[in-house]
Amino acid sequence: MKTVFLIDDDSDDREIFEESLMSLDAAVKYEEAKNGAEAFERLNSVAFQKPDLIFLDLNMPVMDGRQFLKHIKQNENFKDIPVIIYSTSSNEADKNFAMQHDAAQFMTKHYSMSDLRSELEMTIRNFLG
Repeated sequence: MKTVFLIDDDSDDREIFEESLMSLDAAVKYEEAKNGAEAFERLNSVAFQKPDLIFLDLNMPVMDGRQFLKHIKQNENFKDIPVIIYSTSSNEADKNFAMQHDAAQFMTKHYSMSDLRSELEMTIRNFLG
């Protein structure tokens, strides 16, 4: 079973993402964190299974997505995990930052569950087979 890890400070966005992900016909386990610092804590925990795919919001308190992306791509244990930026931003500077720091994809948040579900389905298929 593949593990999908969402890092997002917005509880509504986490809930919508989880519902959309779980509605797909895919054998995935869902994990979440509220910010980059909590995500690193979880990643470094012995009990936490290394995720196969990370969805990362950019704008969060404590450690934002930009800081998290830089750190994870410099970490030998985790730099191979594909990171998909999952943000309300559609700003070119954010997209450029993401690509310069080895994000696998940039996905703008959808406010329609069916649109989110469709994009998630395609993304899961592309990255997890």
